[in-house]
Amino acid sequence: MKLDILPIGQYEENVYVLHDKGHVLIIDPGRSAKTIASVIAPDETVDAVILTHGHADHTQAADDISEMYHCPVYMNREDYILVDPSFAGKHGFDGPVYSEILDLQAVMKIGVFDLQIHYTPGHTAGSVCVQYKNLLFSGDTLFAGSIGRTDLYSGDETQMAQSLEYLKKLPHDLKVLPGHGPSSTIGTEIKRNPFMIY
Repeated sequence: MKLDILPIGQYEENVYVLHDKGHVLIIDPGRSAKTIASVIAPDETVDAVILTHGHADHTQAADDISEMYHCPVYMNREDYILVDPSFAGKHGFDGPVYSEILDLQAVMKIGVFDLQIHYTPGHTAGSVCVQYKNLLFSGDTLFAGSIGRTDLYSGDETQMAQSLEYLKKLPHDLKVLPGHGPSSTIGTEIKRNPFMIY
């Protein structure tokens, strides 16, 4: 298994390119499909794009990647409105995705990847954390030492608090790979993140 982390764009959103057994998942391709493609070998198969939520800094290269690799795009249906071309751009920090979008399930297999999808609303109504083995791609739900905003469209402070309580129950050695900033672990965040402590 190999993981490429590419901080891209104005907000340095972390694009994650996960490789395993000749297959690839791309998580939150915010921008620059060419940069993302540069870390994918010609003989690798891209199984899917997964979006942790619908904000444009996490989605803007989804169409290009889907077209380049003929792969599906997945996200939680609660955030479809943020990427629906009929509405996108009207809620702040959202933008259209024209590719067909498939809904994420709590437990699913995409290519060779056995995934657990943790529903963690709060930053947006459809925010999720994606778990593969000992990795947790937390989007903008949980950062090292902080959490995502709850004051944007479909954000909810109460839901965020409930999602953080849920995340506390996950294995403490689970590696947290957030949408912005450095990595951490669940255990570290329980001890040091003020939003997880209180």
